[in-house]
Amino acid sequence: MKTKSSTSQLVVRNLVVSVKTKHILYGVNTGAQSGDLLAIMGPTGSGKTTLLNAIAGRVQSTSGEITMNGQYFNKHLRRRLGYVLQEDVFMPSLTLYETLYFTAMIRITESVSLKDKQTRIDDIVKALDLKKCLHTVIGDFFVRGLSGGEKKRANIACEFLTDPDIMLIDEPTSGLDSTTAHNLMNQLKNYATQYNKTIIATIHQPSSQVYHMFSKLLLLMDGKVAYFGKASEALNYFERIGMPCAIHFNPADFLLALLIALLSTDDETSKKIHEEADRHKKFENVCEQNPLSNGQHSHVNHSYINNSDADNSKAGLRTGGSAVSFDDVCVVGIDKEETSVHSHHAWPTSFWTQYRMLTWRQFRQSKGRILHKYEVIESLLLAVLGGILYFQTDYSYKTLRDKMGTIFFSVTYWGFNCMIGTVTGFPAERGVIKKEREAGAYRLSAYYAAKITSDLPLILITPVLFYCIIYWMSAIGDGVLFATFLGVNLLFCTVAQSIGHIIGTAMPDMKLSLKLVNTYMLFSLLFSGFFNTHLPDWVKWAKYLSIVHYAFGCLNILSTEGMPVLWCNTTSAELNPTCTGNTTIITIADVLKDSGIDCPYFCYTASLGILFIVLRVLGYYVMKWKR
Repeated sequence: MKTKSSTSQLVVRNLVVSVKTKHILYGVNTGAQSGDLLAIMGPTGSGKTTLLNAIAGRVQSTSGEITMNGQYFNKHLRRRLGYVLQEDVFMPSLTLYETLYFTAMIRITESVSLKDKQTRIDDIVKALDLKKCLHTVIGDFFVRGLSGGEKKRANIACEFLTDPDIMLIDEPTSGLDSTTAHNLMNQLKNYATQYNKTIIATIHQPSSQVYHMFSKLLLLMDGKVAYFGKASEALNYFERIGMPCAIHFNPADFLLALLIALLSTDDETSKKIHEEADRHKKFENVCEQNPLSNGQHSHVNHSYINNSDADNSKAGLRTGGSAVSFDDVCVVGIDKEETSVHSHHAWPTSFWTQYRMLTWRQFRQSKGRILHKYEVIESLLLAVLGGILYFQTDYSYKTLRDKMGTIFFSVTYWGFNCMIGTVTGFPAERGVIKKEREAGAYRLSAYYAAKITSDLPLILITPVLFYCIIYWMSAIGDGVLFATFLGVNLLFCTVAQSIGHIIGTAMPDMKLSLKLVNTYMLFSLLFSGFFNTHLPDWVKWAKYLSIVHYAFGCLNILSTEGMPVLWCNTTSAELNPTCTGNTTIITIADVLKDSGIDCPYFCYTASLGILFIVLRVLGYYVMKWKR
């Protein structure tokens, strides 16, 4: 169940944000208290989203300060904050209920019982009118799922589940029709007043009905404050400085049109508005609290406007009507100890809970992609085709290249498949993981452990079916060898998957990731020992960089073990250089060595095992480096 928050206040003072040499925000001052719905409006590029990101700690500010109840808004206090991004980013294969259930289990502290978590889900679903689509998949470009309005409400519902004291919402009404937008904003307003929450939302072209729901309004123009105060007094403010709004005109449309016009045509008036706002941003003593000897708090000093502004305050540009008056931002009697709630908890849940829930979600998300019916059918058809081409191959030197071809085909197919399947799975997850990690939902180590283990049973099911078909159809070996043959191939698949993890994590560009996979696999094939059996001496070392070489060499040794010797007088010395000496026989080891397979099978197997461990560890640090 949602709880009523203790009274709190958020104050932003002289906030400056720059990216390289470009200023995005110039000395922005604003604030809100519990129960407020603060709307941030302005033309495109005015810095609305940047301001939210700065408050959320996702953008580094150049100067200025952000405080909550007089304390700096640090990492721990931000755990009391919920942030709804403009883009509705979800795992597309999960249903809405599964998404809400995962959020509740991973982001609500374990001290809350499962029953209470379920009750909270039910309350939010009912409040946001999501019951009819509760068991509908989220969907994406390829799979039809929730509508745009339903996704937006689902996004907000996920943040409501954590019961934050402050909600930041970026463009909650974008893409919604007027009725849906009005209903959504009405729900947000009720949430703020009923549960004493603070909601700060950027909004673009709200209807007049939505506009009148705002408690406070912040207008940004080219990164600077054009107005901050009560939304109901914004029109009076602009009328007093010579910019009246026509009767029966939507206030939001008027204000946005005014700012856009000023940006493009009237430098003098724009300068006047900024100067008027700057005249009232002196609030060094805002919201300071002086504890009394009995532990109570004194009243807040509300004298923010200096004496030089007395004339302007008489003219009606003070409380509420002022561009940046903080009279209505501060609250009295706030206990600073309230801000330390939850600050000693590094994570809302334990590592085991995070790992368990992430594994559950990852499995459900990947199941449809990895075990898609067309993928399975393709693999089975290729296995049958390979089995037909190499059907019941004789166990002799004459058919040795055919045996090697069967193994080479199997290894390279699954090397490509595992790498590409892993890399292509990242785009659907990248935005979700970034959003959840920035919200402090779980440890990176828990996500990585879940990622590498949840996909394993899925990514190995189809190869097992593939090898069962091609192994027996092509008569590679007996039943005893089959278990070893299958184990080596599956180990090879996990190594290929590990490389796919590293490439997918390090390269955010899908096209570049696929090019790297193709380049490496082609390199790996060239140095595998199948295409070129007589490499120049100066480049022979490159075969040890090929993962195909290890699996190909190991499986060839295992599948040819026990083959009879070959007498030199029955073969050509030119084709078998070993016969040019005093040797009278050739063993299968000599033939394989001539093909570049010159190590015992256990060396190749051990190399694959070492690569698996090293690449898994390296994958974690690459993910940590790329955040």
